[in-house]
Amino acid sequence: MSETTQNWDDIAAVLDQGWICHLGVSDANGTPTSLPMLYVRDGSSLVLHVGIANTTLQAATQRARVSANVTLVDGLVVARSAFHSSVAYRSVTVGGTLSLIDDSDKSEALERVTEGLLPGRLEEIRSMTSGEVRGTVVLRLNIKEAVLRHSPSEVHDSPSDQNGPGWAGVIPIRVAAETPIPAADVASDTPLPQSVQRWSPPRG
Repeated sequence: MSETTQNWDDIAAVLDQGWICHLGVSDANGTPTSLPMLYVRDGSSLVLHVGIANTTLQAATQRARVSANVTLVDGLVVARSAFHSSVAYRSVTVGGTLSLIDDSDKSEALERVTEGLLPGRLEEIRSMTSGEVRGTVVLRLNIKEAVLRHSPSEVHDSPSDQNGPGWAGVIPIRVAAETPIPAADVASDTPLPQSVQRWSPPRG
């Protein structure tokens, strides 16, 4: 049993918890495709960055509309029947327009992405080079409408099954951070940076 809402606070909470959106666009021939994109929310828009060679996304800035979806899986609902078993999830679908972020604002947008994914990391690493900035296309998805579809972590067995035999319940699913693994070329006495020590996955 799923529910829908257009409450912006609930929608923003899901967008803030996610990292990957699937962006629906059409290429120059009108062929639809769905592209997984790293994103961060910036107010009522999503900031996306892609390689400069991705002409499909750059061309999408000329289209009237695009859509994107972010889905978070919260659990597996185990009912007494296959019919009532399901997945508990929160899924936001947004519609809007894509625009290119110009060079004057590109560095700030890329920093916003970095800080959105790993707060405090910018203080620990070198600044981006001009070549790195030029080699990245930064897009803004300006959200015009959004809807949240929510399937709760609850079992809804039919009345005839509720008093029957067998177990029913929910298997919660959460993203968990494990022990960081250093790259092979990191010296053994290199301390773990504060941003990595502090990081934990956002909770719904």
